[in-house]
Amino acid sequence: MMPAPGPRTDVRHDAVIIGGGAAGTLVAIRLLAAGLRRIAIVEPDAMLARGAAYATDLPEHLLNVIASRMSALDEDPGHFVRFLAAEQPGADPATLGDSFAPRRDYGRYLRHTLAAQPGHETLVHVRDRAVDAGRDDASGDTLVQLASGNTLHAGHVVLAVGNASRTLPAYLRHEGARIADAWDYAAVRGIAPDAEVCIIGSGLSMVDAVLSLAANGHRGRIHVLSRHGLMPLPHARSGSQHGAGVDDLLPLGVPGRWRAIRQRVSEGVAAGEPWQWSFDRLRHHGEALWRSLDDDERRRFLRHAVRYWDIHRHRIAPQVAAVLEQLQAAGQLDVAAGRLLGIEPDAHGGSRVRLRPRHAGQEQALHADWIVNATGVETNIDLRPGELMQALRTRGRVLPGRHGIGIASSGVGQVLDAHGRPDPRLLVLGALRIGDLWESIAIPELRVQARQVAEHITARG
Repeated sequence: MMPAPGPRTDVRHDAVIIGGGAAGTLVAIRLLAAGLRRIAIVEPDAMLARGAAYATDLPEHLLNVIASRMSALDEDPGHFVRFLAAEQPGADPATLGDSFAPRRDYGRYLRHTLAAQPGHETLVHVRDRAVDAGRDDASGDTLVQLASGNTLHAGHVVLAVGNASRTLPAYLRHEGARIADAWDYAAVRGIAPDAEVCIIGSGLSMVDAVLSLAANGHRGRIHVLSRHGLMPLPHARSGSQHGAGVDDLLPLGVPGRWRAIRQRVSEGVAAGEPWQWSFDRLRHHGEALWRSLDDDERRRFLRHAVRYWDIHRHRIAPQVAAVLEQLQAAGQLDVAAGRLLGIEPDAHGGSRVRLRPRHAGQEQALHADWIVNATGVETNIDLRPGELMQALRTRGRVLPGRHGIGIASSGVGQVLDAHGRPDPRLLVLGALRIGDLWESIAIPELRVQARQVAEHITARG
């Protein structure tokens, strides 16, 4: 692979991939495997296949899916397990397949898979940021403008920009507040062990932050605040993901679906199955479940049910759940359900976090030396940091997705322009397709999308 800090502007690339995390790397793997050679991937990080998920170096940060379901290649389910087995001679492949591997190992696996592709040395890694993507009227190609001032000429552009962290609004915090982003692993680990910490948000980003603090020997209190006070639930032992379909669920609205799912869970538990298996059987039907809801029911889901779906559907490794339980049992970690009202300076040089409890009207406050922002993924492209989405919006090349989530797309990921027309030369996968597909950020979805995007590009020549 060739680094290209100053790419030539007179070279036309068949494909320019914007974003070098898991999604962008998966697309590059597929394009190289299909024989495409003029490929550039725009990613500021010196190392590909990191992104928000795999940039951590902590062994405590584990995958949320067992290794046997994490192959980069959907046609070769055992691919990742074989990689792990090659690095651990004598290890039982079945045991490895049921394990939750460290996320840092998965990033290495993706880089290894990329380097194993024929022609990988022709892939150009441009360490820069894409800030605009205009159209060349003469050729119809895209001119990708970089922060450095350089320009890439692309036959196809793939938006693989991954997840962006939601920011805490300025009006909720004071200027001197010490705030670390949960995805800034080094910053979280840099928090003094005796500091009192308040984590805003109780999802998967919170879990990462707590694990980072625990790995650093944290002794201070850790407060977790979110509107519902619900934390991700643990996986059970692995079982089949195949079984009853969803034909009976599709005609129902959100309340009816929840009743039907609860009935499935009850029947499964009565038969001796963990409740988790009922949700695992919905794993392959996320897109159908989302798309079959009308707009009113989708809004109902987003208002009332999404958090309950998330904690059951997006679960954590049992050993990770055990760490959280131990910290709670010891009184070091507490979780509160309530609305954040503001973060103000206090007399002790830290912050006073004001909140209104979910089930009581009286305002409360707690002290924090550090605030950790774990509010999750920013799905509104107009609030997403960076210049690229705003530039594409101004040019009329993208539209917000349904209900303002992600960007609008169709087919295998053709981006819809301001007039709702699909652009066969501008494609998207991953987090930005959530409004259309809902289930669009996990590897089992990303690997299929990456293959489809690559097939589309290579078929067009």
